[in-house]
Amino acid sequence: MDEYDVVILAGGHGTRMYPLTANIPKPMVKIGGIPVIEHTIRLFEYYGFKNIKILVGYKKEVIQNYFNGRYNNLNIECIDTGEKSDTAERIWKVRDMVSNTFFLSYSDLLADINLNALLNFHKKSKKIGTMAVYPLKTSYGVVYFDDSKIAYRYDEKPILYDYNVNAGYFVFNSDLFDNWSWESTDFSRSMLVKLSREHQLACYKHEGFWGGMDTVRENELLNKIWNSGDAKWAVWKKKKF
Repeated sequence: MDEYDVVILAGGHGTRMYPLTANIPKPMVKIGGIPVIEHTIRLFEYYGFKNIKILVGYKKEVIQNYFNGRYNNLNIECIDTGEKSDTAERIWKVRDMVSNTFFLSYSDLLADINLNALLNFHKKSKKIGTMAVYPLKTSYGVVYFDDSKIAYRYDEKPILYDYNVNAGYFVFNSDLFDNWSWESTDFSRSMLVKLSREHQLACYKHEGFWGGMDTVRENELLNKIWNSGDAKWAVWKKKKF
C-alpha cells in the first residue's frame, strides 16, 4: 500500500486533567494501563499505517522515552514542536516532513473509526481536507417550547443528529500548506474555518464509538468502560502486539 504519514498532536499541557498531568503530559495519561496516545497509535497500526510522527512539546521527554524502541514494526518519530506552540504552529513546523496525503489526529480522542474508509472518502472528495464528524452528544437536558413558552417536549442528554462535532481524525493533502492562514495559531480557529468557507473540507460521518478524554472525570469513565470489557474503540485488540 502507499505510504501515508500519521501526524499526532501531543504537545499540550492538559491543564484540565490536573492532577493526572502534574508529572506527565496529557497523552501519557492511561486508560486500561495504556497511555491514551498509544490507543490511537494502535488504531493506525491496525489499519496498516506505520509512519507515525508525534508532535511533542510539554514534557516531551516522557513521550520520547516511552516510545523509544517500543514498536519495532512502526516508524515512530517524536518531533519537538515547542513547549508553548499552539496546534497550527505545530503542524506548520512539519510541513516539509509529511507525505503528499497524510492523516492528522489528536492524541486524546478514542474511536473505532475505519481509517481506510476515511482515506477512501477523502480521495473521492477531491478536497484539500477531510474531517471525521460525529453526532453532537449533550450532557444537558434539552427542552422544546411553543410560542407561548409552554414546554411540549423534554429530552434528557439527547444525541442531536442534526448537529455534528469535529471528531479529531483528519486526512489532508499537502497543498493544505499552500492555502495556509494565520488568523489564529489554533488550527481549528484558523484552517478549519478557512477550509470550510472555501468549501475545501469534506466531512466523513462516523457512526460507531467516539469519546474524548479532556477531564479527570472523562478519564474515569473511559477506564470504567475498559474495565467492563466493552471498549469498542479498541478494535486493535483483535491483533497481537
